[in-house]
Amino acid sequence: MKEIKNVLIVTREYKCSRTPKVGGTGVFYKNLCTELAGRGISVHVFLISKYAFDIEEEGVKIFSIKDIFKSNPLLELTRSFTGKIKALEKIHFQTYLSEKKNISAKISTWIRKNNLHFDVAETHDFDGLALSIPKEIPYAIRCHGSWSVLEKYFGYKKVHKGRVFCEKEAFKISKNIITISKYNETINRSLFDIKDPKLIYNGIDENFYKPSENSVIIPQSVFYLGNVSYEKGAETLISAFIKLKKSYPGASLHFIGNPNHYPAYITENIPDSETRNFVHFYGNKTGVEIIDLIGKAEVVCFPSKGENFSLSLLEVMAMQKPVVCSAIDSFKEIIEEPVNGMIAEEENFHEKISLLFEDNELRNRLSVNARKLIELKFGIDRMIDETLSYYQEII
Repeated sequence: MKEIKNVLIVTREYKCSRTPKVGGTGVFYKNLCTELAGRGISVHVFLISKYAFDIEEEGVKIFSIKDIFKSNPLLELTRSFTGKIKALEKIHFQTYLSEKKNISAKISTWIRKNNLHFDVAETHDFDGLALSIPKEIPYAIRCHGSWSVLEKYFGYKKVHKGRVFCEKEAFKISKNIITISKYNETINRSLFDIKDPKLIYNGIDENFYKPSENSVIIPQSVFYLGNVSYEKGAETLISAFIKLKKSYPGASLHFIGNPNHYPAYITENIPDSETRNFVHFYGNKTGVEIIDLIGKAEVVCFPSKGENFSLSLLEVMAMQKPVVCSAIDSFKEIIEEPVNGMIAEEENFHEKISLLFEDNELRNRLSVNARKLIELKFGIDRMIDETLSYYQEII
């Protein structure tokens, strides 16, 4: 097989010094690219973001252009106006397609100007960005979570019709699809009629996310890692915490991630000021800071209402912490109760947390088995090996 030497990533999210606040997709591509670069592969990222810049970090060359709609007020006005009127739907769709053609032209110009060559490219499923990849480059779409999926399966509202249209068009012409869980594969097969996808689980660096030796656990502490939002189950956990406080007056709740409006929500929904004092918001944190904070947790909860897959869950399990997860398919694909974690329905999170507070043996067993699972199945080296093997199949 031909050796993979040059890889192109086309994305709207990439975690770097110029774009520090990104979602899971941005973190994923940063991890993927730095690992590929560490293996001696030349990696270029073509990024569409709020800013235009050209930098190199950790061996990865990142070229960012400003978002096409944001940099063109007339095009943005057309997109917005036509999206509100059913009779102008075709024009709305064409506006989105013109954006993809514009990006494609910029990619081709950048490649030509810098005399670049790529063996293979990869992009994400959301926004139908595969429509922008020049036709001469073989590519794969990795299904992190499209707008179409978020709207149909996870209850997201006000999704732009043009985004959904482009996603469907992209899947129509794309043959090489990577899914990140069995659940993710099932819903994408149903929604886009994809054929023969390749399942490659996301992986994490288990040598970085590992048990903390020096942390002092906060007794009866419940931690949450991720964007603090309704979709991620923040209100479910707050409700569980209120119930938990009746039996455990010393219990505390800790949110790591963008707090959004939830500090105000706590004030409105927990009238007892003393109880409110046991709720803490830390905001967004670096990986090192997350390890330090999670090291103090007695229990970590993931009450999300919908996920394609969760890197945060893998990170916490790698840190050898007991987890309580919502009963959604993508979590149940990872968690086996009572072997490596606990599964809770929305109304009984407080009961599962109580079990872990009370049973030291159960808590320790889940923690140890969680770490073992990550080492066996979800390490980043395994993901990189499988990704490179699939790239070779594509070319």
